[in-house]
Amino acid sequence: MRPIDQDGLNLRSGPGTSYAVVGALAQGEAATILTQEGEWYKIRLASGSEGWVAGWFSRVSYEDEERYASVNTDVLNVRREPDLNAPVLTRLVQDQRVRLLESTPEWWRIRLDDGTEGWVAAVYMLLAPASSGPAAQPTTPATPTTPPTPPTAPATPPTPAETAPPVSLPPAPTAPTAPPAAPAGTVPDLLVHPPRALSPLPGVSVSVLAETGVYAGPNSEARRVDTVWAGETLRLLDAAGGWVRAETPRGKRGWIHGSLVRVYDGRLVHDLAEQAWVLEAMGSLPATASPTPAPATEGSSLRVVADPEGLNLRLIPSIQARSLGVLPQGERLEVLDTSGSWFKVSTSTGQIGWVNQAYTIPVGDPSGQPAAAPAPVISSDGFTASLSQPFAGAIRLVLETGGTAVGKPVLAEGRLTIPFPTGEPEARPIPLNLMGVRQAVVDPAGLLVDLIGQPVLAVEEEAPGRLVLLLRPALTGLTQELVDGKQVLRFAMNGETQPVAREAGPNIIIEFPGAVLGAPIVVDGIRVVEHETGVRMAIPSYRSFALKRSEQGYYLVIYPPGLSGKAILLDPGHGGDDGGAVSRLLGVVEEQVNLELSLRVRALLEAKGARVYMTRATDSRPAPESYLDSSPDEPRDQLDMQYRTAMANQLKVDLFLSIHHNAGDPGDRGTETYYTSTTLNGERSRTLARLIQEELTPSLGTINRGAKDDTYFVTRNTEAPAALVEVAFVNDPVEGPRTKDPAVQEAAAQAIVRAIERLYAERPH
Repeated sequence: MRPIDQDGLNLRSGPGTSYAVVGALAQGEAATILTQEGEWYKIRLASGSEGWVAGWFSRVSYEDEERYASVNTDVLNVRREPDLNAPVLTRLVQDQRVRLLESTPEWWRIRLDDGTEGWVAAVYMLLAPASSGPAAQPTTPATPTTPPTPPTAPATPPTPAETAPPVSLPPAPTAPTAPPAAPAGTVPDLLVHPPRALSPLPGVSVSVLAETGVYAGPNSEARRVDTVWAGETLRLLDAAGGWVRAETPRGKRGWIHGSLVRVYDGRLVHDLAEQAWVLEAMGSLPATASPTPAPATEGSSLRVVADPEGLNLRLIPSIQARSLGVLPQGERLEVLDTSGSWFKVSTSTGQIGWVNQAYTIPVGDPSGQPAAAPAPVISSDGFTASLSQPFAGAIRLVLETGGTAVGKPVLAEGRLTIPFPTGEPEARPIPLNLMGVRQAVVDPAGLLVDLIGQPVLAVEEEAPGRLVLLLRPALTGLTQELVDGKQVLRFAMNGETQPVAREAGPNIIIEFPGAVLGAPIVVDGIRVVEHETGVRMAIPSYRSFALKRSEQGYYLVIYPPGLSGKAILLDPGHGGDDGGAVSRLLGVVEEQVNLELSLRVRALLEAKGARVYMTRATDSRPAPESYLDSSPDEPRDQLDMQYRTAMANQLKVDLFLSIHHNAGDPGDRGTETYYTSTTLNGERSRTLARLIQEELTPSLGTINRGAKDDTYFVTRNTEAPAALVEVAFVNDPVEGPRTKDPAVQEAAAQAIVRAIERLYAERPH
């Protein structure tokens, strides 16, 4: 047990506030529970003193015991932190049993069979008898007493107040009792190759720097498959986008953020983040040199925020991680840990998270500026190499060899070769899949960097023992044509960058980050400008548009108004053995209402001339069983989502829409639509999500929960404009029954189609 309140807990002679105070339990101090009486615990301190403390200010750990609990409500969210605003990791259903790890008066920390850990509202949980739960070797309690019972939750959760706005559906045509069936060919028969089987790279290990989750995909919002702790050693499988894929000591395979691990390959040490990679080849360092930072001295763990605009406190050490809040300039921070360029800190209010070191200064630093990072120490037979992104789309490579001569760099057929004696007896490749770099290879004759495409190479600095290179993609050509009434502009690219397209007045503006012009581009009516950090293009048009990939680079499709000829993929969420959210009380199964609504949307779109595909048209998963069973490295749910997005990308559809229904905490209601802004068509996805919200909520009379930027797998990995809509809550006593009503489904389908029509309409001018 530990106190929740920062002032600690009074230790009393008996179980009540009327008893005398005989001592105190300080915040952070642990005590052993001896027994429980009502909401009071009798405890023993480390000093041997005993007394009673109030349970409503206590935090009780069950880590050393086999305690289980069951869900006492229809659907219950498991959240990353004990906060109703925290991200939802997964959902539990009525009577589902989980292991209890820790309890507070309002929240319980639990662990699922698949290793997922999170927090659930205590009021909707029931404690199982101490002897129940999965068969396991019981652990011996730290004391000979009976384990305490957490604060009792009511047997029946309270019914939420009926606060939703009144339903005011517009007059709708009589809807059929069943949605129209999909014709043959609606679900395309595609050859989708399963992920390649992976084997651990020989001789390569991954050392964990800080406790973190291991996730089913390279994203902290993906399902957690395991937890690893500082000092554990893993086996490397792959890397992508600043994440490493590894096998844990428990045989679980998944993704870990690169800033939380370090990769060792003999004397080669790799550090990885989303936009940076550092390789250090350890040589025979002088006795005075140290390859790792020295331990913090007394007082050096205190810092303050230096940036006048404040500093984001993040959930994990990543610029992509969720912000827990903005810390003001001057905020005092206690440094608890470091990871790369990040500090794990505790704020003055006790909040814990990660901040970028560069925006903090030591307490009492008169300069008001953060100290410069120390230069790496390099011995005569060691070297360091680093990749960074000075601006979007560009790569800077810095090689330091400690005085060893470096030959002329050569870039040919996507491989950059920098000759110098590395001291390695054989080639040692490390996957990166980062910033246009597939992998780095250290072989006896030099450093080899395998690139995506053939960017332009420039030498920024060349000195004995030091080489700085800049790699930038090149836009080498532009052609345009008319295809089935659509204007198509094709861009030839050398090297890797992701263009960004947006509407601006009478123009469509396309930015090619980091790019240079590899050849003059002159096309009537189109303005092309090369600036310091990329190429910008203005194309006169008020019409809707989307970017697509090609073997030569990218192409832009400018659409005529209307739905005729548009290729649209509808994705009814879940299916088969994955029922999604289920409300047993109300008799609603998400996979069924998702499919019924999607079939209605399909029929309306097809009637307006669209070419409509569906990921599934029956109660089944889209992917065949052979695909779902093809890779033991991948969870079935992950493979299922990969198959859905592979369909969209193979078909090169014009739009992707995943249709879902929600479930949440009692009282949760409304409609929300998700998109991912960082994708190839992120801006168009944002517009699609906003239009869906604008049409659906008034049509259904639901609360508008907003268009939200998030990283769902299907929206993050689909290249076409993509959105995922959560139409209503199946476990809400008002919204749940309406999700099965044919008239409500028809009204929702018509609203979705109106939103898609608006996406393809010309902008007012």
